[in-house]
Amino acid sequence: MQYSVVEPFTKNTTTMRHYYTLWLCATGWLWSALWAPLNAQELQVSDPINISEEVDYQLIGRYEDQVLLYRKTETKFFIQSFSFANLEHNWVETISFDHKEVTPFRIIPHENSFSILYHYHQKGHTHVRGCEFSTEAKELLDFNIGTFEGPFSPKHQYTATSANKRYLLVYLPLHNGSIDVVQFDFQQKQPLWQKQLSYQGLSYMQHFQQMVTNNTGEAFAIYDQYNNKRQRKKHQFVIHKIKPDGEDVTQLVPFEEYLSYDLYVQYDEINDRLVAAGLYSVEKTNVSNGIFYFNTDFTGTPTVQTSALEEGFMRSLTGKRKKKLPGIQNFTICQLVLRKDGGALLVAEQRFSYESTVAFYEEDRGMRQADYLYENILVANLHPSGKVYWKDVLFKSQSSENDNGRYSSFFTVTTNASIRFVYNNNISWDTSIFEYVINARGQVQRNVVTHQQRKNGLLPLLSSGLQVSASEVLALSERDQKLRLLKINY
Repeated sequence: MQYSVVEPFTKNTTTMRHYYTLWLCATGWLWSALWAPLNAQELQVSDPINISEEVDYQLIGRYEDQVLLYRKTETKFFIQSFSFANLEHNWVETISFDHKEVTPFRIIPHENSFSILYHYHQKGHTHVRGCEFSTEAKELLDFNIGTFEGPFSPKHQYTATSANKRYLLVYLPLHNGSIDVVQFDFQQKQPLWQKQLSYQGLSYMQHFQQMVTNNTGEAFAIYDQYNNKRQRKKHQFVIHKIKPDGEDVTQLVPFEEYLSYDLYVQYDEINDRLVAAGLYSVEKTNVSNGIFYFNTDFTGTPTVQTSALEEGFMRSLTGKRKKKLPGIQNFTICQLVLRKDGGALLVAEQRFSYESTVAFYEEDRGMRQADYLYENILVANLHPSGKVYWKDVLFKSQSSENDNGRYSSFFTVTTNASIRFVYNNNISWDTSIFEYVINARGQVQRNVVTHQQRKNGLLPLLSSGLQVSASEVLALSERDQKLRLLKINY
């Protein structure tokens, strides 16, 4: 099945962006090529798979001429293979684990294999292990990652991997505010260290922000301390770097004039430093008034650079027309796309969720009505010093019910020439799939990838898609207990 793209149109750019373009032309983007005409997109769709008995599925990745998919029922685990060229079904293999009653919680792809991380509970402990499989779904090795006290259940957000996929952090918060952490080496198939991170004046619930690991096995725990109006004069970020041998080094980053609203941290492997960006507030932590940025190589105290959001920009971003606008609310930083020169593209999205007191029933279980609204995207291109080259608003509005927003949000496709934001225009079976394309100079185009008819339409899970080449994206779509694999070719 194939769809054709309609003719794209160009979004009007603002005077402000043209001003910032003069700054951008003096530096090197990660996407350094100039604007080029867009190629037409082609959408391929596989035949459906019956998943009426399944409780989970996940794309693993592309391996040469095939695509692998993980599938799970209440009692069994499967690996499904598709032909990458035409998305035809190749084979299905049943896999098993060496321990009973296991719960898989993350899949890590390797160059010629993949590992499924899982946990099980035994005698008051949580055992975290991994099982490596070949691309033919044959077990290669079952290995131990670590053992944690208590009946905790690791979740995807309690893991972090290095860019080269060699190192893995698994961490669990403890009741006393500390964090139990394992740093694991996939190449050696053994832990580098396991320790409880406990720091005076810092607790997981109040101060913890993120954990990151880099390609050399260093781990970083980032905390936000004194982030309230009463203690703002002492406000600071606390970064603990744990070396591969377990040695702990601390760095304090003062941010005394403002309160932080949200923070995202990533390790820049090219420039060998930790990069952090976020949104800040002048007075209250529940609204944001600007963007902040800093980076550190741990040789000196970094300075946090701030850039205020103009009132007109905030109104455009939120659609608010009331007389007084204290700031923007409900924005979540989704990612930082790093540039070669040490700068970054900050991407944030406005998200709302509402839970009603009205209940409904699904499979004889009472559940509360929940509504999800995913609104506009904020993109800001940041210089290594933290100065904003340009910023823009990508307009969209996605609303859904009782689906945890899984069909909403967007998927980013990065190339040497541009970055694309691909999303479902609305959450329905006749949705059009749209994309925003931003080139190295900050110019924006909005294109239709495909229009659909309700009777045979797709609703792809784009936020969990995979970019498998510079011009190809994979995603899944579920409808009427049937699962389809789709591929977008640029």
